[in-house]
Amino acid sequence: MLPDHLENFNSILNVFKEKFPVQSWPPEFRNSLINDYSFFSARIEDSKLQYGDTIRFLNAETIRSVNLPSLLGISEHQKTLSSLLNNLDEFDISELTIKNIHKSLMNSKFAWDGEYKAELVGQYRNFPTVGSRLPFFENKQYAPHYNLKIIMASYIDLFKARFNDIDNLQAEKHIITRIAYFHNKFLNEIHPFADGNGRVCRIIIGAILMKNNCPPIFPKILDQKSQLEYISTIIECEKMNSDNPLIIYLAKGMSEYMTEKIKSF
Repeated sequence: MLPDHLENFNSILNVFKEKFPVQSWPPEFRNSLINDYSFFSARIEDSKLQYGDTIRFLNAETIRSVNLPSLLGISEHQKTLSSLLNNLDEFDISELTIKNIHKSLMNSKFAWDGEYKAELVGQYRNFPTVGSRLPFFENKQYAPHYNLKIIMASYIDLFKARFNDIDNLQAEKHIITRIAYFHNKFLNEIHPFADGNGRVCRIIIGAILMKNNCPPIFPKILDQKSQLEYISTIIECEKMNSDNPLIIYLAKGMSEYMTEKIKSF
């Protein structure tokens, strides 16, 4: 028997798919999903982004914002995700796929939070790194850089096996369970790139969702409060040594997003 949050997700997903069959998505609806997903993902990294201006910018509308670097950075996110979703038949989890996503996403200095490192675009980091979480939480030490090739190679087949064995009628095989595991392992333990790990992770998740007949959706991240909720959930997973807090967070947030779409269109 599924827990309530997954049961509820399944029910709302079925309603969503019945109302919006993917074969009938008009371009503006598809773009709204991609733009929202890109914003929520990028907003986690960049608190300067504002929803209204960003969506208008992604829709090529005139805006007054002067925060051009942030907007150009999210534009790379949107283009990378959109390209991936346009070529889903060719999508498969591999080290090359992951590196190519990073290359596409991070090939502009505007996409980097820190110093632009051209030599590390599409390549694993070659230095130790610590995730900055201060002042709210303790910093996080990620996997050692000198072991990244071995670590990534050893996990690729596991990621692939889990993504190829999704069954939304079983909690341990549910798509939310699978993407939560990938998220925590890739982003919160391995953290293979010098920058852009979270966005790469979430772009892959967007593709996995679409590959499994689920729209590319993510809990709404609009402000510091929702940003901290996401980060707090990840840290709770670490403390409990469990993906369950993230599974609940994703299931509830994605259900709420789909419900809003169902009511607004």
